[in-house]
Amino acid sequence: FPEDQLYSVEHNLETLIPWIKYVEPVENKSIFVFGTGSGGTTVACALNIGEGKVTGVDINENEINKTRIRAEAYNVTRKIELKYLFSTYPLPYENEMFDIVIMSSVIEHIVDERGKYIREIFRVLKKNGLLVISGTPNLLYPKDKHTTNLYFIPWLSSKIAYKYAVKRKRWKEGEDLDYAGRKGITYMQIKKWLKGLSYNILNEKPGFTSKYLKSSNRINSFKRKLLFKPYMITEYILASILKLPITAVMPYLNHIFIRKN
Repeated sequence: FPEDQLYSVEHNLETLIPWIKYVEPVENKSIFVFGTGSGGTTVACALNIGEGKVTGVDINENEINKTRIRAEAYNVTRKIELKYLFSTYPLPYENEMFDIVIMSSVIEHIVDERGKYIREIFRVLKKNGLLVISGTPNLLYPKDKHTTNLYFIPWLSSKIAYKYAVKRKRWKEGEDLDYAGRKGITYMQIKKWLKGLSYNILNEKPGFTSKYLKSSNRINSFKRKLLFKPYMITEYILASILKLPITAVMPYLNHIFIRKN
């Protein structure tokens, strides 16, 4: 495992899982993880679902094997079903199979038309189920913090971005920069991809994020306490007037909760 992925299970247990539980109980649920990666999200979910089941897929067989290793290490193998897929479109599942579907740090790695994957995931989600999108860079921001740490990389064409990154010695020649996740998405793109479907985005409710931060004791430093009130005011204005969640203007699109009607 790469050094930055050694504690990905613990990271998800500390961040993503409490967020999901804030919205909905996960015990005994069927959870689908689209893009397991090295297994941090998948295993963290398995540690919290009781008698539920976590299904994970990925187009990288090596990542599936890493997830299996993690599942064994955390003794949750029986709660996880993993599939290596050459292509994740269409998905090999029937309509409305899962209670919760998670796309964590994965959309930026999709190199073809992303909207069809969002809609396909929505297909396998049960009515009243929850789609969770998190960890994807916000395309509104010009700096690529995900791959090269260079400005304007997300806004350039694939060819120019690659040549520029290689020239600046921030990317290795021959490696796929798009697949690595140099280009994120915007919040409005998500809504565009879901157009015509029946859903409700919970984050658009005023105070949604602020209430979580307070209830989970996340305001635990002087800096956070100092900035929290302006944060609450900004969140309220965005949600009340523009119908935008505060994550829509943050560097990363985190913890977006979409309820299927």
